[in-house]
Amino acid sequence: MNTVIRREGNISKFIGWMLVVMAGLVFITLIVIAIVGDPVALFFLFGPVILLIGAWVNFHMGSRARLEITPDEFVWCGFTGRARRIAWRDLDRILIPASGLRPRLAAAARLRDGRIIEVEALWISPTNPANILSPPDHTEAQRALIDGHKAYLANSSRQQSLLKTLSLNTNSAHSARRR
Repeated sequence: MNTVIRREGNISKFIGWMLVVMAGLVFITLIVIAIVGDPVALFFLFGPVILLIGAWVNFHMGSRARLEITPDEFVWCGFTGRARRIAWRDLDRILIPASGLRPRLAAAARLRDGRIIEVEALWISPTNPANILSPPDHTEAQRALIDGHKAYLANSSRQQSLLKTLSLNTNSAHSARRR
């Protein structure tokens, strides 16, 4: 089960593409002005470079913000900071926060050693129109985390029963040889 959930990343990528288009238009305009009118316009070519740097930042931010669920672990990462990961084997359960507690909090992970780690990757910007009308809805991420943990538990119980069956078969084969 591999799942990747993104929220604000799509908006950041859209803004990145808009900045690329704007940089292209400004570049073409400055070249035309430099050829037709005043060559001093070439000094303003730093404008498209700044727009392209802004586009790169938005593409980078948009590709980082995610919740990724794999068969062995889940990884979440916000726009900034390092990616955080928790292996399913270290997880006791996924806790769903109370509604309206903190808008950025998607879920909390209670580890087997008792620690609780908050999962905050999937927040919606306060300026997003969906955030003005209602609190952010993290049910998709919460359901994916719970389903991923259930799948891991089912897979590990199947592996344990298979190991028990193999050890019983091995023990019965050894006892049959002794007779």
